[in-house]
Amino acid sequence: MRRLAILAAIAGLSACATPGIDYEARLVPANTAAVETRLVDVGRFNGPGGNWYASEFEAMLASATLDGQPWFRIARYSDGYVPEGQRAGIYEGNTDIVSYEAEEYSTTQTECVEWDGPFDCEHRDEVEHICLRERVQVSVTPRLIEYGSGRMIFQDTYFGDAEAESCEEIYIRGRRGRRGHGGWDYGLAAGVQPPVDLIHNALANTLGDIRADIAPRNAVMRAVFVEDPMDAVVAADPRFKEAVEAASSSPGTSCAVWQDLHAQYPAAPAVTHNLAACYESGGNLLEAHALYAEAAEQVYGSGMPVDRQYTDSLARVSDYRNGLEVLGRLGASEPGY
Repeated sequence: MRRLAILAAIAGLSACATPGIDYEARLVPANTAAVETRLVDVGRFNGPGGNWYASEFEAMLASATLDGQPWFRIARYSDGYVPEGQRAGIYEGNTDIVSYEAEEYSTTQTECVEWDGPFDCEHRDEVEHICLRERVQVSVTPRLIEYGSGRMIFQDTYFGDAEAESCEEIYIRGRRGRRGHGGWDYGLAAGVQPPVDLIHNALANTLGDIRADIAPRNAVMRAVFVEDPMDAVVAADPRFKEAVEAASSSPGTSCAVWQDLHAQYPAAPAVTHNLAACYESGGNLLEAHALYAEAAEQVYGSGMPVDRQYTDSLARVSDYRNGLEVLGRLGASEPGY
């Protein structure tokens, strides 16, 4: 509870579908082996746009930060650099075009084709617009290979897509009433390749997901409140609803109410869960974890169907605690690593 006063200013100020308290967090992805490999190089990405993607991938690694400090350091093994005393690796992989669709169509509309002056149209005629709508989906499979041993530390496949539409006007004189021909589709099956820029845009859309899977990040998490009191006596207490509604405007006040409610209804799972959410948002993850587990046990013991929100909250805090342990082991708070 010690950080609630500080976090109150940033806690849940915007209305959201699920009530709760927002707080600043340091999130660590599940693949801790990739997280721990902070000295990295970037090799080849074979496939369409591979060279361009390798450059963008390296830029993504260089810009990955935690608490404002770079997480990765770029090495150059090809230049003879040999790391000592720390895990190092090289990212490489493949790119591929999963699908490409291009639809050509035309529309016709009446437009001014001769002007006698500003805002004074001299002559109108039909103008046909020939348009091309394109969509491409790509896949990227990055691999992280440990330097020296050749062991594969990380591999996964990510998908990205992009679309574009362009039109060209063709003036039509004396052909009144013509309509678009409806278009036709063509793509990879017809041997047509997507434009390079479209491939690049689709490939770029995979970088955010990859970054979230290989490096920790600062984020805003929400410790959510359970809205269903599940207990008739608790439901009849107006403080339950008031505490839920106060989460966005006054999280400190809301949490004070949850403490009072828990003292009065210690066996009520919704109250126990929501007090756990207060401890979570305040940074007391040990107490939050214990209370979330207690709330889940109370639901099971009641014989009522278990709402996923109870198990999700317990799993979220468990994962968050494990991630912070990884950061502590790596000394992530120390600059220079």
